[in-house]
Formats: sequence, C-alpha cells, structure tokens
Amino acid sequence: MLLGAAALLSACAIQPPPRNAAPYSLRTAPDADATPSDAYPSPDSHDPLTGDQSGSSAEEGATGAPAAATEKPRTDATSVPTSGSNHIPAADAYAVPAAIVHAWLATRTGPATKTAFLTFDDGPSSLTPQVLDALKALHVPATFFAIGRSLELNPAPAQRAMAEGHAICLHSYSHDYAYLYPGRVGNVVNIATDFDHALSVAKRVLGPTYAPGGYRYPGGHMSWTGLEDADVALAQRGVSWIDWNCMSGDADAHPPASPDEAMARLTKTFVEDGSPSAAVMLNHDKAGAHVTLATLPRFVQFFRDRGYRFGIIG
Repeated sequence: MLLGAAALLSACAIQPPPRNAAPYSLRTAPDADATPSDAYPSPDSHDPLTGDQSGSSAEEGATGAPAAATEKPRTDATSVPTSGSNHIPAADAYAVPAAIVHAWLATRTGPATKTAFLTFDDGPSSLTPQVLDALKALHVPATFFAIGRSLELNPAPAQRAMAEGHAICLHSYSHDYAYLYPGRVGNVVNIATDFDHALSVAKRVLGPTYAPGGYRYPGGHMSWTGLEDADVALAQRGVSWIDWNCMSGDADAHPPASPDEAMARLTKTFVEDGSPSAAVMLNHDKAGAHVTLATLPRFVQFFRDRGYRFGIIG
C-alpha cells in the first residue's frame, strides 16, 4: 500500500511541504537545546518541495536563475486546494488558520514554536515567477495576498504558487482606496461587494474548492477608520483580516534602495514590535520590487538565525 501511494504521488507530481516549513504542532514548546542547524536540514539533503536532490544555492534562485520552475500550471487534482481551503493538501502540515494568526497579531502573542510568515501583496505580477523561483531555491513557503483583477488578467503565477505549496489569500478585487474607503472611512457595502468579486475570480482561477481564510485590506486595516462593519461582513464570510508586524518597506514613500537598506528596515520593525514569535512580514509582489527579490535569501536567513520556521496563513 505504501509503495502504491508513493508511486501515485510521483505520478501526480504532488509538491510536498518545503523542508523547513513549520508543522502546525504549534502548541508544543520547542526543544530548548535546538539550534538553527538542528531545525533546518542541510541544503544537500533531499528537497521535499521539488522531490529532487538540491544542489543549487538560495542566492541562485533569488537572482533570477530558474530553479527547475515552470510557468505551466498543473491541472491535476493535487494542484487545487482542499475543499474550503486556500492551499493544496500537501501544505496542510505547515498552514496556520488565519483566525489564529489574526489573534496573535491583535494580542501581540504567538506560538511556542517561533514561526515566520512571509507575505506578498499586490500580485500576481511580472515578478511573481522570480519570487517563486527564489522561494523554491530557499525551500520556504509564503502567503500571497492577491488582487482579484490581477488574478483575472494573469492567473498562471497564482496557479503555480498554489501547486508549489504556497497559500493564496485575497487583497480586494479593485485595490481602489477611494472606492473602498471614501473619505478614509471604510464603506461596508463596497468592501463586501469588492471582496465577493475577488472571491468569484479566485474560484474560477484556482478551482471551486478555493476559500480564503485571510484577507488583507489594501493599505492595511491600521490605515483606515470605520471598518467595524466591514470586519463583521468578512467574518460572516469566514474570513479574518491580517495586517503585519514587520516589513521590508518596499511600499514606503522612500523604499529601500539596496538589500542592506531592506535588511535594516526588517530589523528595525521586527525589534520595534518586540521580536514577535509569530512574525508576519509584509512584502510586495509587484514589478518594481526587485530589491525585495534580491534580499529574500537574507530575509529568510534573518529568521533562521533566530530559530524561526516558516508557515503559511490558511
């Protein structure tokens, strides 16, 4: 039976969990004697993300060299989400429900096992394939907060992200501040209608079983007033809003111009938030975010050096 199952997995080209993803056994305290080298297997070991022996470095993937990636989306049953989910079954082991991540952010708490969530807003974009190449080379999963209209126009990168074990959440359909927050105040009818439109697109692109657990308000929940009714409307749809507690600063008025500046921004925001055990890092998946792409290996190493594993927001 086991041999038959293994053969079936191979034939269906399932993308199993990345090797340093955090299993959702987050109620268990980590081994006090563990070190980053204990937590993360050698780069030369078998790569569960690709099923291959990995010999390429993280730097190669992040600088644009392909890491055995393809833009042809998988269409077999293993590349679509579990019913009522935003990720494939193989990612269940390291997915944390959005409601729990939301609670950690709201209460400034977190899991016993330190967990980092790399998040990328505003895609899919022309940069997404390179981001996915880098994540594959780094063996880490991420959560993409996709804009519905971009998903509609450019579905293949999101389909690939799903098939490779990442999570897809929603980031509105329009990303139109004036429509969603007229006078900087949330409009519940517009926000709910816009969300429903984005969800309809996502179900067409990612499959009818797709359901996002998380939603990120364009601009972030923290940027607007009068969102209480919209929060309720999202909750009625089974969705929790997700902000962040550290970031690369790639959407700031003066974004980092180099990897050193991006690392300084991450370090500053991470420390200012008290070095949270649930680190939700804001990045952007857009055409101009090349500094973020180039710095991804250093972002990942930053968290690894501090004993973090990586999860996705389910």
